[in-house]
Amino acid sequence: MNTSHLGDAPRPVVSLAPGLRLRTEVGVALHELSQSADARIVHDNLRGALAYTAAIGETAMIATAAECVRLAVSRLDAGLVSPACAALTEALRMLSPAQRQDAVPVLAPVL
Repeated sequence: MNTSHLGDAPRPVVSLAPGLRLRTEVGVALHELSQSADARIVHDNLRGALAYTAAIGETAMIATAAECVRLAVSRLDAGLVSPACAALTEALRMLSPAQRQDAVPVLAPVL
């Protein structure tokens, strides 16, 4: 079978929701904080998720939610767990699919 012409076939496109990893980390952080996890570890994980979001260029697409996560990080840094959870809950609400109707979809080709 000759497969040289398969490169000409259209490739499927996958629509990725901006902030997917950040939303996952926010959900994990809320769960861990509700289980009395070490706030320093949660703090570090959230900072890593924000860095990842910035590295792949999604911060501008989810700016308000990212700002809520930054606020939560600063509150955790100050030892204010309950207010941090409130900011994370708001970020999670903004990152939820039902709230993302105005979001610009990111299209990526499937390799």
